[in-house]
Amino acid sequence: MIYVGIDVASQKHDFFIMNDLGEAYTTHSITISNSNEGYKKLHNSIQEFCGATNDFKVRIGLESTGFYHKNIVSYLLSLDYEIMVINPILTNMYKKSKKIHIQKNDNIDSIYICMYLGDTHTIFKPYTIVSYHSDALKSLSRDRFSLVEELRLAKIGIYRLLIHIFPEYLKLFSNIYQGSALSILEHYNNPNKISKAHINTISSLIHGRCRVSALDIINAAKNSIGIKDDCLYFELERAIVRLKYINSQIEEYNKEIKHYVELLNSPILSIPGISYITAGIILGEIGDISNFKSAESLISYSGLDVIIYESGKYKRTNLSISKKGSIYLRYALYQVAKVCWISDPMFHNYYLKKQDENKHFYVILGHIEKKLVKVIYSVLKNNKPYSPHL
Repeated sequence: MIYVGIDVASQKHDFFIMNDLGEAYTTHSITISNSNEGYKKLHNSIQEFCGATNDFKVRIGLESTGFYHKNIVSYLLSLDYEIMVINPILTNMYKKSKKIHIQKNDNIDSIYICMYLGDTHTIFKPYTIVSYHSDALKSLSRDRFSLVEELRLAKIGIYRLLIHIFPEYLKLFSNIYQGSALSILEHYNNPNKISKAHINTISSLIHGRCRVSALDIINAAKNSIGIKDDCLYFELERAIVRLKYINSQIEEYNKEIKHYVELLNSPILSIPGISYITAGIILGEIGDISNFKSAESLISYSGLDVIIYESGKYKRTNLSISKKGSIYLRYALYQVAKVCWISDPMFHNYYLKKQDENKHFYVILGHIEKKLVKVIYSVLKNNKPYSPHL
């Protein structure tokens, strides 16, 4: 077996090659540029060593660096190499186990990554196309999460401006951020314009089920106490454009996330309350389910494990969750927990059981989230659709 350790950086990479007999390609690591030319040099070096040793079984290891490693991983996958993306904590612990005083430099790092591959060959976990799809979902879902936060802030901005410009408008519509309410504001960014508009024009902008009439809106505009300020009108106009743009971006992300979820063809969608969006977040954050030894370890990763505090005879009874895990995964679980108990008989019975124990609604949701994690773990581990056990 040929082992290749790569230390990844932004502008260059260092690699070291040896076989399971301890024979090395060179006495030191080799530096390549982060370019197509550098990647070809790596590939040629591997093939040269394979030819010299007559051993063509190759395993490549590199540390997860957030995003610097993705380009070279993609290149090596295209050449059908077996690759393992390693948690840097594991390689760091491995280095410390070999030597107490270790210099920190890229040459040594690539050698230790190579040695780590050889010493842990029985637990080698190749990076696959499925892993690539999971990473894509993780990136897409986190970007979408940021967009949703931007959308929330954009809505606050519109609300703040309407408080000054046209406060009466907020009472006319239950949701001013979509439908008829937004459509009217797009055409008329202040009450003065609305008050002078023809009733038929306003009526044409009202669509769907709307409890207010064009006359109600015009009358509210005529009697508005809003501030007359061109600067505020301009800000409202720009805020609406921003809101619509963010919404369009979220829709694009929704389509892309759905695409990757369908590629994974995961049974997780069989769990009630899990949509393509929440499935994308969950699958992206969990990645390879085999990395978790039990449902409890997944609960801990979700940050839903309870913090226990004991000192002598004192034991705290008001326990809270750690929140140390993935905030994105915890967000998705909360969204699913809010709806899964309504339609699914098992979760519904569990909700009623906790309700009989006089638990607060949000405390019950916390219990449902933990139960949901156990269901997700079972479904992904066994790769079988959800089947409720009443």
